[in-house]
Parts: sequence; structure tokens; C-alpha cells
Amino acid sequence: MRQPGSAFKPFIYSAALAKGYTLATVINDAPFVVANAGGENEMWRPVNDTRKFYGPTRLRTALNESRNLVSIRLLQLIGIHYAIDYVSRFGFHRDEMPTTLSLALGSATLTPLQLATAYATFANGGYKINPYFINSVVDYNKKIIYQAKPQHVCRFTINNINGQTVAPPNDCAPRVITAENAYLLNSAMRDVIQHGTGQAALALNRKDLAGKTGTTNDKKDTWFSGFNTNLVATTWMGFDDPRPLYEYAAQSALPMWVDFMRIALKNQPEALQSEPSDIVTVKIDKATGLLASAEDTNTMYEVFRNGTAPTQISSPTSSSTTNLAGNSGIEQLY
Repeated sequence: MRQPGSAFKPFIYSAALAKGYTLATVINDAPFVVANAGGENEMWRPVNDTRKFYGPTRLRTALNESRNLVSIRLLQLIGIHYAIDYVSRFGFHRDEMPTTLSLALGSATLTPLQLATAYATFANGGYKINPYFINSVVDYNKKIIYQAKPQHVCRFTINNINGQTVAPPNDCAPRVITAENAYLLNSAMRDVIQHGTGQAALALNRKDLAGKTGTTNDKKDTWFSGFNTNLVATTWMGFDDPRPLYEYAAQSALPMWVDFMRIALKNQPEALQSEPSDIVTVKIDKATGLLASAEDTNTMYEVFRNGTAPTQISSPTSSSTTNLAGNSGIEQLY
């Protein structure tokens, strides 16, 4: 059981997207102080790994660059208890989740198997699967005395046939997050590899890979969880008795993941997640996260769940924090 560090952040972001935030939501990356964080008169002053602060930051960028202060503020905005209840749908146990803002930085303790299982939900489009190790057991006569019956993803629409509703088979895995939520996180974590802390994975020369690095305090544990739609792998590096590795995940756990994936995906075609019908693409202003104007040159295309895209047009006088909640009605707090 080890802390996953920033490898846990995608689950907080998933919870925020489910509550109406978007990848274009802007939150301030600025100093944050909590009094009495660990005892009487003790102050908690979290920082980014770079020891710098970057000001108003879109959530996509914050995840790509693993900005700690944005993640903490995001958790504060959505609520710790809401977040714990939400992440439990990935298989995490509520009683193992700390009820403090440090949860945003991955202070819970997990096993690599738990993390890989949870990331599979992002990879498969939103379904909760359960890992298994034994496929079958046979006796000396080669008679099967045990056969695993794992649930699997069933991608079909329940239709009404001859006036009767067709229920999914019992071996279908339950959907625990929407297809749109999984797609948005998939998109953001592909950017982690293309432009963020996971760029070492570009050595595989594939565009279907997504993932997230994780490095804990004093670099005692380093992680990388990455996937395409067919395969998830989580790597962890650390000592049996926790002590500093003196390396970030990008220098330790990620190269190990790349070495594995190079073999596992050899001769395999790229497997991108298909875009759900309820996803829209909108051109936004990079600084504000608002709709780009005709004169705007600092723009990019962003993906949104239908109904959550910004409606306000950016202008030279727009505050970079005016899109804290897009048009979802969430109050601006920072």
C-alpha cells in the first residue's frame, strides 16, 4: 500500500467534470495555506514540484503539467466528501481515503493493482471491471472444476424488442462514469504524453496512448499509469522500506512502462477511444477558457460534453478567472 501521488489526480478531475466543470475551466495556481493541517499551530503550504506558481490555469493544462495548487483548489470547490463518494465508483474504498485536501495530491494509500483497475475505467469508456488471476482449474482427468466468469464491457444499447426491454447479460460490467467523462479524461491524459509530464512515452511513436505520472513526497514512490483502449499498465518504483529514490516518475516509473509497452503493443494497431455523440468541439481562448473571438489569435480547440461549453466570448478585458465554471452556474470562488 503506497501513496500514488499525482497519478490519483485524474479521479479528482473526473469528479469535477461530473459536477459541471470542464477542461477549459480556469483555476488559480497560487499559494495556498491551511492552518492546523496536522496539529496545533501547524501550517500546510503545498507547492508545485517546480516551486513556482503559474496563476490562472485551465484544467487541461493543470493536469498535463501536474499543477498541485489547481488540484487542491479543485477538490475544495467540489467538496471532499463528494469526491470520496465519487472516486469509490472506481473501486477505491471510502475508508482508505483521507478526508483532507491532501487527497487531491494522492495521499491515499493504494496498491498498483487497485490503480490499474481504476484506470481501466478510463480506458474502456466508463465501465468498472474486476481483475482476476486464475482463469480455470482442471483435475488430473483434465476435467474443468473451476472456470472464471469475469464481467466484461458490453457496448450495446438496450432496445425494446416486441414490447419487451432487453436487459444486459449478467456478465456485463456496470457503467460507473459516463462515456463523455471517460472520453474527456482520455483526451486530457493523451496530452500528458504529447505535451506534459509523460513525454518520454513519445518514444513509442503512437498517438493512442494516455496516462499520468505520480511522484510522492521526497520522491519515495514513483508511478505511471497509462493505456490505450485495449491495454492498461501501471508501473511503480520504490524501496521495500520507503526512502527517497531521488528521481521523478518521468525518470523512473515511466521508462519502465515504456519498455513494457514497446513489447506489449508491438505490431498492434493504434486503438483510440471513439468519440461519444454527446461531445462537441469548440474554439476557445487559451488564456480565459472562453469562446474565441474572430480577432483572437491565442486560441485552441477544446472538447466539451454537450451543454457545458462556454457561451461567453473572450475579449481583451475578460478576466482570466471568469470561466471558473463555464456556464454551469457554479460560483466563482477564486
